[in-house]
Amino acid sequence: MASLFEADILVATGDQLKDGPNTPGQQRRTAFAPDGLWVGECEVTALGEPSQWHHHANYDSIMYMLAGRIRVDWGQEGEKSFEVSAGDYAFFRRGVIHRAQVVAGSEGCRYVFVRLGNGESVVNVDGPGFASEHGT
Repeated sequence: MASLFEADILVATGDQLKDGPNTPGQQRRTAFAPDGLWVGECEVTALGEPSQWHHHANYDSIMYMLAGRIRVDWGQEGEKSFEVSAGDYAFFRRGVIHRAQVVAGSEGCRYVFVRLGNGESVVNVDGPGFASEHGT
């Protein structure tokens, strides 16, 4: 199987991360983004109200919380939610519309994530539900 990268080893230092793609209330920075993979970090800045609804199109995403605690809302009407804290992992299936809000740790509420898929890695939308490929 061919590697995603041509180099034997790559390093992305904090000052080399690229801004975006962003969602109002969630500021992302990209470390690596070859075809089929997206790796980066996010700072959740949504304090008084949740971030904008969004999904990750054709990417499955795995998140690891570094600091703080957030609530993630999702579901057909946005009626479902869960919380993740520092040290927790979460999985987001491609196309599942969701949003996040800081619950604790407004000073540095951050996570890293790895996405497997292709196309746009973040699609901001107006409301909850499911992306068109999932129906309902």
